[in-house]
Amino acid sequence: MDRSGLTKMKKSVKALYNTGNMHVTNDDLLAENLERLGTLAKTREQEMELSQAFYKFSHVTKELASLMKHLMDGLNNRLLYPLDALVKGDLKGAKGDLKKPFDKAWKDYETKFSKIEKEKKQQAEKAGMVRTEISGAEIADEMEKERKIFQLQMCEYLIKVNEIRTKKGSDLLNNLAEYYQAQANFFQDGLKTLNHFQGFVEGLLSQLVKSKQRQEHERKQLLELRDALKGSMTSYKEPTHSNSSPAGYSLHQLQGNKAHGNEKKGFLLKKSESRMRRTWQRRKCIIKDGSMYIYHQDESKDPVKLNLLTCQVKLVHDDPGKKCFDLVSSSNNRTYHFQGEDVRDMEEWISVLNNAKEEILLKAFHDTSDSHSLNQSVRELTSSIVDRIRRLPGNKHCCDCGAPDPEWLSTNLGVMICLECCGIHRELGVHISRTQSVVIDALGTSQLLLARVVGNSALNDVMEATLDHKLKPMPTSPMEARRDFIRAKYEQHKYAIITCTDKEDLKQDLKQAVMAKDLLSLIQVYAEGLDLSTPLPDMENGETALHLAILEDDGTSLPLVDFLIQNSAIGSLDKKTVDGNTALHMCASLNKTECMKLMLRTRPDLANIENKSGKTPLDMARDAGNQLCMDLLKSALSGKKDLFVHVNIDWDLVSEERFYECNDLSDDDLDGTPDKPRSRSRPSSLIVMPPTDSPAHAQIMGKDRLHDDNGRLPPPPPPLSNKPKKHVSVGSKFRHSSNKIIYSVPGFNAPSQGGGLNGRNSPTSGLTAAHHNSQAFGADSHPQPHPKPPALGAKPAFPPLPPRCKKPPPPPPPNTGHTRNRSEPAAAHLGHKRTGSEPPPRPNLSEFRNTVSGMQPVPMVGLTGHGLSGNGPGRTFQRSTSTHEERPRSDSQPEISHSMFPVPPPRPKVKKVHGKRRCKALYDCEADNDDELTFKEGEIIHILEEVEEEWWEGEIEGNPKRRGLFPTSFVEMINE
Repeated sequence: MDRSGLTKMKKSVKALYNTGNMHVTNDDLLAENLERLGTLAKTREQEMELSQAFYKFSHVTKELASLMKHLMDGLNNRLLYPLDALVKGDLKGAKGDLKKPFDKAWKDYETKFSKIEKEKKQQAEKAGMVRTEISGAEIADEMEKERKIFQLQMCEYLIKVNEIRTKKGSDLLNNLAEYYQAQANFFQDGLKTLNHFQGFVEGLLSQLVKSKQRQEHERKQLLELRDALKGSMTSYKEPTHSNSSPAGYSLHQLQGNKAHGNEKKGFLLKKSESRMRRTWQRRKCIIKDGSMYIYHQDESKDPVKLNLLTCQVKLVHDDPGKKCFDLVSSSNNRTYHFQGEDVRDMEEWISVLNNAKEEILLKAFHDTSDSHSLNQSVRELTSSIVDRIRRLPGNKHCCDCGAPDPEWLSTNLGVMICLECCGIHRELGVHISRTQSVVIDALGTSQLLLARVVGNSALNDVMEATLDHKLKPMPTSPMEARRDFIRAKYEQHKYAIITCTDKEDLKQDLKQAVMAKDLLSLIQVYAEGLDLSTPLPDMENGETALHLAILEDDGTSLPLVDFLIQNSAIGSLDKKTVDGNTALHMCASLNKTECMKLMLRTRPDLANIENKSGKTPLDMARDAGNQLCMDLLKSALSGKKDLFVHVNIDWDLVSEERFYECNDLSDDDLDGTPDKPRSRSRPSSLIVMPPTDSPAHAQIMGKDRLHDDNGRLPPPPPPLSNKPKKHVSVGSKFRHSSNKIIYSVPGFNAPSQGGGLNGRNSPTSGLTAAHHNSQAFGADSHPQPHPKPPALGAKPAFPPLPPRCKKPPPPPPPNTGHTRNRSEPAAAHLGHKRTGSEPPPRPNLSEFRNTVSGMQPVPMVGLTGHGLSGNGPGRTFQRSTSTHEERPRSDSQPEISHSMFPVPPPRPKVKKVHGKRRCKALYDCEADNDDELTFKEGEIIHILEEVEEEWWEGEIEGNPKRRGLFPTSFVEMINE
């Protein structure tokens, strides 16, 4: 509720800011015109007094405009910018993510306490004693690490909560008070200016009375002279001719390495995580005909068959051996953990899985026969997509009246509606809303594209932004009330906030929404009534938003392209650039097959249009060697539309509950019994292997989530605003992008859009706040400081932190990676921060380690629980004087989650560095362990020892006391 209310407040403040700036602009124009009139009057001797008056009015108007400009700057600095930073910064992670580290620390603490308590009771039982309770003092030493981690996470959580409460409470009210003080000063200064001007106005009025009397006297004399002349000229009048007549004036899916093929037979290590045992078991696996067959230990049993259309391949976080991957099946509600023999074997399996999935998908889309197996696969895929759509926020109720369980879909708006509202939508016409039934109609995946991304809540945030919800129809409302509301909402856009009063500003907003791949910002522009097919400003070739969206498509913006196609006038899809190229010509040249499907689905006749060179899209596809584009265009020319019904992209059908905390069943239960649902922090993302000559693996990214109506975590839509907004020149990009290959991971957002990544942040994050202040948010409907898009020249993200080889790492935490250093203003620099779930530090380096036990005890108030204090609740935490040592695990102690990763190779021998070598820090790094080194970007480090391949020991130049281990990926060597 806080986020929604603050978002609406930000929109209204921005609308006020834009109208105020427009007022200032018009005042300046008025002053300029008054000055011109004064200059003109100055040339006439009899109008010198008028000239001075015009100059005076011009001067006063400029002064008042200056005061208004100052007030609008105050509105921007005191309200708009802080609100924008709060909504898109702190509150963006306030949907549950802030508490996750705290909850995890508490869970670890409880687990350790239960384990120790159980051991104590077993020891007492062996000794013939019975223990019912274990006091906190007995286990205080053993619980010291978990207790301190829990205390630290609680402090971090409370600090963040305190900051958010301060910003949305006292800070916001303080900013409001300052703004209204500025408003009072504005009126007082304006009154002073007008009072000073009042004397001149009174004198001017008296002069004007005399001037008017003189002019009236002159007018009277002229009228008398005219009448006398008319009377003396009656004899000279010519006859009139009755026959004279008065004169008149007679507008995807990424692929694996094709060299590995789409079929494979071999053996994989499959991880079993039953409650009794967690082991790697060697299993025979076969990939054939778009399915994967996993055999049991007893190969005489029927294997488990997985439909690859509803599966997703994922790399394992922080896998030391780089040999593991997961196969997540949405239809079986299972996650299978596999390990190859080596990295090459794993890459081959992943490539074959992706190739087989693509082959069966394309075969299903191209085959017009009634093949039962193919149709069944497509139906299963469509059913899974519809299931995810139903679980998007707000989709459990009708978008317009709130009726439960809607079964109709507006395909061009991406919302679910009930049967009664659907009838009214059909009355509006297909140019406003196109409706289909998710139960009765055989929907193609291309018709589900927007619905998978938008959802009822997201659209209503824009289309009902100013609506008094008392006026919204109920499920029991009469049809006439529904009709009036729906027409006002979708035809008139009556309830949308108007953020721009100038059409040119709206065009800039449209351009920025497309550049940022921000679908919600695009919907805001649509709600404000701008023609989406209008040529964009500052474009060299006169591209429209559709041209630009196709030009900038990197595999994540297909929903945005679909929205532009479906919500633009159908006759505008053939608009051309200066070169005569339509959007379809761009698709053919750039090999944008999925965008081409969406265009040909709407207007197949676009395939016949020629550009200035006389080339059709088919000619351009043939010249570029894009075979699939050629096939699509030939189908359009022959009148076949079957190839345009489905689009081949990552639908993100993986349930959120199964990735981080998925517990596989034992091999005996491999028949597909579903896991119990569990919540996790981030959605899944697509894994696609890069080319064999590329050393990079696909990055795994996540987005924040929204809750559905029942408080559960629904599957997230694709990223809409995770791309930053920035004015970027794209003039010649079309001429050079036809051969560009983009490897990306379309994890399912926007945009905001992205927005905050629960992973590594780019070093450029937060560097453009000053730029946006200078822009005064004038050309963006949702101003926000953002970095450049990665595809447009932004710095690369931080390098991954190398593991410190001690023991197998635990499963990845829900919020690892780099976080902003809060001690720095505007978060202009980023520091690396690792969580407690990462591998423990290396053996102590006594010469520079500051132990935790040497710190002063910090009293904690209000924290109670098992073993939190020495003698029970209400006591302060006592520090332990005993050293914290690692104890070897016994064979009887099962590892909870470490076994899912292979054991890393032994640590290489420590290399002594002969002669001092130096390196320079590339990023800020904040130590998480006592034996590590904290440093800032640009500092020089002397290398003392190469402790491991990726961890060295060093000291800061000029400050030998600052000494410790540091990751080599955070520095660059200095050649001397």
